[in-house]
Amino acid sequence: MRIILSLLIVFILNGCASTTKNNKLSQIVNDYFDTYSKREDFNKFMMYYADNAQFKDIIYGNSFNSKEEIRNFLDWSKGEFKILNGNRALTVTRHTFGINTAITEGFFHTFSYDGQKLGPWLFVITQEFDSNNKIIQQTDWINYTPRDNFLGGKNMNDELVKK
Repeated sequence: MRIILSLLIVFILNGCASTTKNNKLSQIVNDYFDTYSKREDFNKFMMYYADNAQFKDIIYGNSFNSKEEIRNFLDWSKGEFKILNGNRALTVTRHTFGINTAITEGFFHTFSYDGQKLGPWLFVITQEFDSNNKIIQQTDWINYTPRDNFLGGKNMNDELVKK
């Protein structure tokens, strides 16, 4: 009887720890996308990434292997960016959480970049987190349009042929 009671207590405590971890991850992911959406504090935005984070933009064909490379790619001070409708750059429509992962779906609102009107763009972003809840791997799937502006990147499908 003691063994059964002990096992039951372990399972309950383990479940509570798992729920707490998912709640913390959920809050971090929500904060990340809130910061991303406002596009006001790039340094805060970059604090969500681990130093050794990896980043892939599948459609555009870019991959980066450090926080510094990611910072240079995403740098909000490059070009003239202006949200055209409202005050948010994006809207999240759904999050799906795993133990150390988040998959986020949504869309970027219409914006102008260096005078060119772009968007709206659907997106799916997958993120994996380390034990400190820092992003260690991110993959962006963004439906860039107009397509002819974004078809010059590396074809990441070539990696499949090599395997």
